[in-house]
Amino acid sequence: MSNLNRKISKFLSYVLRHHPQKFGIQLDSQGYANLAQILSLFNGKFKDHVITKTTLEELIIKSDKKRFEIMGNKIRATYGHSLEKKIIFPRAKMLPPYLYHGTTLLAAQKILNEGLKPKGRQYVHLSKEISMAIKVGKRRTSHPIVLIIDCEKARKLGITFFISGDLYLSEYIPPECISKL
Repeated sequence: MSNLNRKISKFLSYVLRHHPQKFGIQLDSQGYANLAQILSLFNGKFKDHVITKTTLEELIIKSDKKRFEIMGNKIRATYGHSLEKKIIFPRAKMLPPYLYHGTTLLAAQKILNEGLKPKGRQYVHLSKEISMAIKVGKRRTSHPIVLIIDCEKARKLGITFFISGDLYLSEYIPPECISKL
């Protein structure tokens, strides 16, 4: 990812996930913002570059994670929101047998006792691939712990899963549904 694309992605995350109101951006109930407003904001910030819908589409396609999505004349962050207003994502109709969560040893011990909580975000983030959980865990430690979520057991306990981009989301996963890889 180029340095410019990294800057665009970080700023887009900052605006869409955490502080849209700071920039006069309104999100709808599904977290979408008006694309024209976002492009205007970006072209004011990145004055040496023209940021277009195509620029953002290419950034999304080239990214290793589906952090954003464009639908018509709207754009949203697909996960990671810390906003008070709850973003509504579609329920996952089909689930793999297991999902994964990468974390630190200390956090894993707490999660195994208390369950997996969003901790400042709206949802818990889960991946369908162990490799992605490891990559996520490596943001906080060089030796991540991968936790396994038993989806069938969680569903039987009434836990709802949502899907956004390439991630699965949930509001809480109880400890009896979690084991260590």
